[in-house]
Amino acid sequence: LSICWVLPCAASSSCIHHRAMTWRDAASNDAAHFALVAVQRQAHPLQALSSRLRFASEAPSWVGYLPQELQDKISTSAAARQLGQLHGFGIAFETVMKEKGSGQLRALHSGAWWSQRVWSLSRDSKGCREVQQVLEEAQEQDERLAVALELRGHVWEALRDPFANYVLQKCITVLCRDDLTFVFQELQQKGPEMIQQAARHKYGCRIIQRLLECGPADQVNDLIDCLLHDAINICAHPYGNYVMQNLLDQSTREQRRRLLHSLMDNVTLVGNENENVYVSAVMVKIMSVAQREEKVQLARALLRVPGLLRKMGSTRHGHQAAKKVLKTLTGSEHEEARFQLYGGGEATVESRRKAARARRSETQA
Repeated sequence: LSICWVLPCAASSSCIHHRAMTWRDAASNDAAHFALVAVQRQAHPLQALSSRLRFASEAPSWVGYLPQELQDKISTSAAARQLGQLHGFGIAFETVMKEKGSGQLRALHSGAWWSQRVWSLSRDSKGCREVQQVLEEAQEQDERLAVALELRGHVWEALRDPFANYVLQKCITVLCRDDLTFVFQELQQKGPEMIQQAARHKYGCRIIQRLLECGPADQVNDLIDCLLHDAINICAHPYGNYVMQNLLDQSTREQRRRLLHSLMDNVTLVGNENENVYVSAVMVKIMSVAQREEKVQLARALLRVPGLLRKMGSTRHGHQAAKKVLKTLTGSEHEEARFQLYGGGEATVESRRKAARARRSETQA
């Protein structure tokens, strides 16, 4: 425990010296040297400890042994996040530790040509490419993180900027999952409605998709839950529908089922000439990834609306959804779907009669 907790105190040289002396008395010179090197590198034990504590809802008893300044910062952060909520202490601890680390990273890379210039460069057509090149060519993760942290406080602006959004996307794809916390936090501070608005933004939809693909599992789940509260409006949007299609690849079965039921409750939107193409695109995706029983439920919901399949069949994405409905349904339901799609020639009329007789037989049975 003492080895782990010397790391949060590493900014204090006296603390490092005191702990190192303790170790030197207790172990060999080689062991003491190894411990000092670990402290100087601000190494991975702190990151591992923060990850483990992320799920802690209450402060452990040993927090009282931390320096008072650090205790105050954690308490303040936890209070701002309502400590009573799930994982309150763990998230507050991780936030404070990352803030301490970001200050040390800025100092370490203060001599780099891009230092203190990342945000201004990111908003320029040429500068954004230069920053992306730095991120791609960086030899160490610390350097990438130092670049990304210069966007702290500007995430919402970068998300809507025609050039900075590319830099933010690059940061999300090259950083470790745990280092993306500050991006999620800045979005969460804006509230659910603004996150849903970002999903419908020309550039913001790209950022939301990258976060879904690259973020930590717990924060991705929270993001998905937020988007599902406004699922239909996002599905029916020219940019938002891409977010929902991406969401289906990252979601749990329960989350996918929630989206499925939202679509089933609003199938009439598919018949709307303006919104058809976008909602249909999401339906094609969900028909591709859903379980067999889920596909049947959605297909039956579409079939119950008279004339809907024919309208779908005349649009770019709708005709693909209609084909999947035909492949999904069997028996009399399949015949009914064919009739709705292809209309009333003699053959289809006869098919409809057969379908009606089959349904009556099934009901009597």
